[in-house]
This record gives sequence, structure tokens and C-alpha cells, in this order.
Amino acid sequence: MIKTEAGRSDILLAIIAAAADRELSRVQLQKVAFLISEEFKDRLPEDFYTFDKHNFGPFCIDIYNDTEMLHYWGWIKVNRGEEPRLDTYSIAMPLSLDDLQFDTDIKQYIKDTVAWVVDMSFGEIVRAIYWLFPEYRENSIFNYSEEEAELESFARSIKQLRQGKTYAAKERLEELRRTIKANG
Repeated sequence: MIKTEAGRSDILLAIIAAAADRELSRVQLQKVAFLISEEFKDRLPEDFYTFDKHNFGPFCIDIYNDTEMLHYWGWIKVNRGEEPRLDTYSIAMPLSLDDLQFDTDIKQYIKDTVAWVVDMSFGEIVRAIYWLFPEYRENSIFNYSEEEAELESFARSIKQLRQGKTYAAKERLEELRRTIKANG
């Protein structure tokens, strides 16, 4: 399979750029990078981030080291919170994903995934990741409930439906109908 020509920090930069004029939290940045690593395992740079099972799911400290580097070079802004966990990231200069050297499907996945997480709270993101990748609950200190994760997903879908983003809501409603029908 063909590997992307971009380095791992280019993909991190693309994630932050995909948020446009919004800021990404540390958890949003971590989890988007994780989802990309899962989706495109065989096509990412050999030194792409490796995620450990941590307190709140998949985690890689190298992401924070690379954000500091991107900040130093002037590509991103690191907006410092009262504690490091409250830091947020935004793009420092206009950047199009088309300017970066990697495949169109990866760029589209980044756009779609950032759009999915940008309005999610810390808990929503962690629950969604645990629901999708239950093996990452192993070392968790987060109180996870599958029922709560599913209810949040359904509520998010309804909210998206109201906003005219019907793709997620239609899929979620169909899944709910199938589940109700299967359970009588």
C-alpha cells in the first residue's frame, strides 16, 4: 500500500487547520490523531504516533511535543489554560489542507473527524472512543457507561438533524429502529 508523504507533524497541523477558526482541546487533538492512526495504519509515516492505554483512553505524549514544535515555528497557537490539560490549539496562519502532501481520502477523513469532535465535551469524546474501541478502557479512571454513550450519540444525531446535517442522524435513527425491532 502507498504511504503518505507527509510527516506526522504535518498530519497534526492538518487536524488543527481543519478546525478553521475554532480551537481544539487537548482531548480533541489526541482522539482525532488516534482515529486517524486506526483508520490509516498502513499509510501513515513510520514514526506516526503510538497510543498507549491511558487514564482517559488512547494517549500519546509525542503529540504535545510536536504541538510545541509547531507553535515554536509559528504554524499554530497554543492557548495556555490554567493547567496544561486545559490548553487549546488553533491555526496561526491561513492554511489549506490542499497545501499538505497527503492523499485526498486522508484529508477528507481529517475534515470529517474534526467536524465530528469540535463541539464534543471531554466526556462525550472519551465515551465515544471507549464505545468504538473498548480495549482502551483497560487502564481508565473515567467512569464509562455504554448506555450513556449511546444516549449521547443519539442526542448528538438529533442535534445534527436540526442543524441540517442529516447523514449522522439518519444512520443513527436506522440503527435505533433495527435495535428496537430486534429486541421486540
